Amino acid sequence: MLIWADVLRLGLSFDQLIGEGLRVSDLVCMQPDPMQWIKCAGAGLAHARMMTIWPVNPFTHLGADLGDVLAQRFSADELKRMSVSHGQLVRNGMTEKIEPMFRFDAREWALLGKPASSVSGS
Repeated sequence: MLIWADVLRLGLSFDQLIGEGLRVSDLVCMQPDPMQWIKCAGAGLAHARMMTIWPVNPFTHLGADLGDVLAQRFSADELKRMSVSHGQLVRNGMTEKIEPMFRFDAREWALLGKPASSVSGS
């Protein structure tokens, strides 16, 4: 049975453990603090989709910027599961000119908490 101390002692990475067939739910049981996976096992933005079980927020946990998030092409549902809101996107630099780059429809923006008065224009 592998425990978190083994991961640290052996220098195992998030990728190695997933590659060996461990499920993300196994990793959560082993170490429930996502910041430990980020700091000690190399988990990063490329793993964010797998890490929604924690949930890991790309801005607050992974230090991503708006460009990083856009490049990942996350769906609105994925962002919601990562606890990303419309307001957080705006606080991280999203403008009305950048917003269409997300390619979300009005329902998806509403899912992320965009005010109804501004959803109809999307």
